[in-house]
Amino acid sequence: LNAYLYIPWNSCHSEDSKRAWVKGELIRYVRISSKEEDFARIRKDFGIRLHARGYPGRWLENVFKEISYPVERPRALSPRDSNTDEVDPVHALKLTHNPLWDGVDLGPLGRELGEVWEEHGRGTPNLRFLASFSKTNIDGRPIE
Repeated sequence: LNAYLYIPWNSCHSEDSKRAWVKGELIRYVRISSKEEDFARIRKDFGIRLHARGYPGRWLENVFKEISYPVERPRALSPRDSNTDEVDPVHALKLTHNPLWDGVDLGPLGRELGEVWEEHGRGTPNLRFLASFSKTNIDGRPIE
């Protein structure tokens, strides 16, 4: 059994979700690798493991190109402003997963929600939304 139980490519997770966690993992590797050679080695191993889980090689190449050790290392090591979430809170949109949502761009919906909330005095110009999908059983009950 594979000790690295990464999300398989054929899972119900959206491609954007897969891209985000792969990039997040690469940034974590940048942060914990004190030498670029160490990062290159662990990045290669990570790519091999993901490919074994069904991730297409070209897709991996494109995502891996987005994370550069020399660019990300200073950012990964710099302290973050702890007040960011208080200034611009994230509002979660809790939705039930349906494969039809996979092809829907939720960006315009988030912008429209932000405009309506601001118009009614319930929001700020920097509103951020996050779509959170839950899965259901065949009978429609949420999976715990």
